[in-house]
Amino acid sequence: MRVMPRDKSIRSGWRCDSCGELVPDLLAGWVEWLATEDTRGKPKVSGLRLVHGRNTAAGSSEPCRCRYNPRDEFRKNRGIVEGLALDRFAGADGLMLLLSMIAERELPAQELIELAKRVQIPGYEAVYEMVHDAVSEGVITPSISTGFYLQCEIWEVLEWAKNRTHGGRATLERENRCILR
Repeated sequence: MRVMPRDKSIRSGWRCDSCGELVPDLLAGWVEWLATEDTRGKPKVSGLRLVHGRNTAAGSSEPCRCRYNPRDEFRKNRGIVEGLALDRFAGADGLMLLLSMIAERELPAQELIELAKRVQIPGYEAVYEMVHDAVSEGVITPSISTGFYLQCEIWEVLEWAKNRTHGGRATLERENRCILR
């Protein structure tokens, strides 16, 4: 079985869901969502996103423009902005927090699962925007299902992307395919 070597795992940051720029590390990130009431007065939570936690401009004392504006959200639909630092979602304790939020249905499950993959799975964020093309071109065939990739599949997409950017198309060995145990 081919797995991503620990020393080669990808953890170069995350894409900000607001501005699209790099959130370089756990301390620079923030995870936020909106809590409102539906038309019947029942709590409704939506808008989960990973954003910059602070303004990234050097020496800036301005609030981060990537985060929801609490005043605007309240005016719009009496929404309350909630959130936690990105580092709260990392590691074993972060995974447990994410699982508890899924179990308690605190936020939409699909949004929480996607956040879990982005934060917990090495390389997932790096291949997120190109994996569809890699599947379409036959670089990988997901062993589990679309959206759920093994480390060896992530590694193959990264290798394919690297070779693509260097002018050639990757010819990947099919003999070293991932094996689900």
